[in-house]
Amino acid sequence: MKHGMLAALCILLAMPVLAHHGVVLLYHHVDDNTPVSTSISPAQFKDQLDYIEENGFVVVPLLELLKGVFEGRERAAEAVAITFDDAYESVYHTAFPELSARGMPFTVFVATQAVERGHEATMSWQQLRELKASGLASFGAHSQTHGHLLRGSENGITDAWIERVSVEIDESIADLTRELGLDRVQTFAYPYGEYSQGLEELVAARGLYGLAQLSGGVGEGTPATAIPRFPMSRTQGSLERLALALDTRPLPVTRLDGAPTLINDSGHAPKVFSFSLSADPAYHRDRLGCFSASGESLTLAREGDRFTVRLPAFQPGRNKVNCTAPSVERAGEFFWYSQQWVLADAAGSWLAR
Repeated sequence: MKHGMLAALCILLAMPVLAHHGVVLLYHHVDDNTPVSTSISPAQFKDQLDYIEENGFVVVPLLELLKGVFEGRERAAEAVAITFDDAYESVYHTAFPELSARGMPFTVFVATQAVERGHEATMSWQQLRELKASGLASFGAHSQTHGHLLRGSENGITDAWIERVSVEIDESIADLTRELGLDRVQTFAYPYGEYSQGLEELVAARGLYGLAQLSGGVGEGTPATAIPRFPMSRTQGSLERLALALDTRPLPVTRLDGAPTLINDSGHAPKVFSFSLSADPAYHRDRLGCFSASGESLTLAREGDRFTVRLPAFQPGRNKVNCTAPSVERAGEFFWYSQQWVLADAAGSWLAR
């Protein structure tokens, strides 16, 4: 009997530990001399990888994490995926050696026109092929031009806008499959993290996962076309922030009630944002807090399972609100939800990244 129990225990220990969530990290440059808002220093990057490795987190390929969440496939608990936007050359020269030394997989989202034109700060096709040959790198589309894809749809979807954006998506995928010998591209990262219902529909129609630039964990209730990724930079690259990101679980927000995610002028910007939240025993619903992108605490009203957030005045460009509730089970762990709106003002002004 004891031998039977021991055998059963061994089988259980050998089985993958499943989780219904994961975390995706987002990097751009890994360099001391590139823009602070989109760069992490090589020293910070190394320290972050060491932290991940030493604290029980498992770096998995992005698609493995996403298919595990959305399709119920087996994967490790404490799963984290590492992604890079824009295919900057520092990924090849600086990040790749560190990742390779640890056997950590990663995904590069490529804006293909810059590679085609040989931009100095961007990897070449040959360098991208070397990453592919390592067996660690996978690739996703990031449009051809890395333009503001929402422009031209502020006042409604037109055939001209659909055609322009379809070319951006389809041709970037064609470039990747041709140059890197890929069988299929299944992920698309929105340039600047800007998305709308119309753009999500184009991404969904192609069977692509849509990757955003929002904080929060990925869970079964996460929209597959608005997947959050924690951006890492020199100003947001401390180990404390990394620990916070890695210990994040998705807050199961439902019944969203607010303005469309793309707003054509400030006069149509929402004043409040409402949603429902289940009485989940895993988090403290009564300690929910919502914050602006600058960290300002926002006024929050509750009626039953319904919460209403008083929103700050929107600025042209991307506007985000984060809502978090602490975990019941683990100190320092938070359930997190992020919502974004993009405002184009009357003059058509947008904020650049």
